[in-house]
Amino acid sequence: MCLEAYTFYVNQIQKTMTSDETIQRYLSAAHIEEIPELLTIPRWPNIDDAGRRRQAKMIDLATEIWCAADDDTGRRKVLPALLQTELERGVLQRIQSMLDRHHRYQPPEGRRQALKALGVGPHLLTEDERHSLDQDGYVILGPLLDAVELASIRVAADAQVELEGADSGREVSQTRGVARVSGTVLKPMNRDGLFDVLYLHPTLLAAVAHVLGDDFKVSSSNFHCPLPGYGHQMLHADWGWGVNHPEVVNVIWMLDEFTLDNGPTRVVPGSHTWGLHPAGSQENGELVDLNEGVPEQRYLTGLSGCCVIYNAHLWHSGTQNESNSLRRAQHLFYTRGDRPTQTDTVKVIDEDVRAGLRQEQLALLDLPG
Repeated sequence: MCLEAYTFYVNQIQKTMTSDETIQRYLSAAHIEEIPELLTIPRWPNIDDAGRRRQAKMIDLATEIWCAADDDTGRRKVLPALLQTELERGVLQRIQSMLDRHHRYQPPEGRRQALKALGVGPHLLTEDERHSLDQDGYVILGPLLDAVELASIRVAADAQVELEGADSGREVSQTRGVARVSGTVLKPMNRDGLFDVLYLHPTLLAAVAHVLGDDFKVSSSNFHCPLPGYGHQMLHADWGWGVNHPEVVNVIWMLDEFTLDNGPTRVVPGSHTWGLHPAGSQENGELVDLNEGVPEQRYLTGLSGCCVIYNAHLWHSGTQNESNSLRRAQHLFYTRGDRPTQTDTVKVIDEDVRAGLRQEQLALLDLPG
């Protein structure tokens, strides 16, 4: 099918389906039966105060241990010094598990060659974009996808959401009011390579490399869509404790325009440099209210096709979609090359998808060559 015919085909699919009809296809995957009448009433999770305080103590202790050394060798030396209280044993097990789970199929040099083959380099980012990643912890690029790519990805994602229904997102997590598809770049839905650009775009990879260096890999991928009236998250960071060097990077592709009323991501600029996890942080002796957030937070908005890359130690969260439309996004999670991945890629990847992969894709997905 030629490009013009394909564009016409995709546009016709979208035109023949109203917004309400599209939303109906999402209800089962979002584990709800209908859209609430009032979209602005906060639908926030309850926080158990005692449990939160215990969690904060564990996070603070883990942060202290992790930041006591600059590398894993030093951290291993610190662990035996713990007094082995019940709290310390729990923290020790979490850190020990992370330190013991080093694994890679592809060597660092293989990933460096992959980035070179894809044309990735610092030249793809402006000085202001690099400064934003360093100082604020995030950068918004784009739009990097054109109208045809966007429309095609939306059609494919909508179909997969409907296909998986109530099982959607089960591999990682399921949240009421949010439709998720886990492993989007690995599943049969990507047999045609439509979703490859979402983890291989050279400018995106240049931003990830700016934060993590040139030895990193895809940890997980998922499609994420808060339905009207849902989507609020507590402020969090995507690592279990504070760090002194970045371990992970998050990417959000805006498949629909992100506006102030449709549940955009919120971030706290500069929080990636604090060495603190929001769940363990205090203000004036009180734990930070993770639902309300902090005054410094910003809301990330942008046109469809834009891409947000952020240091995943940055304090951030989704917000409630108060519009009458879907807010579709594709998430990518990258981790250091020697860390475990969130998705067991070897077990999850569809054979037909794997058969069509190039060497640079094998390297970035950390699959055996």
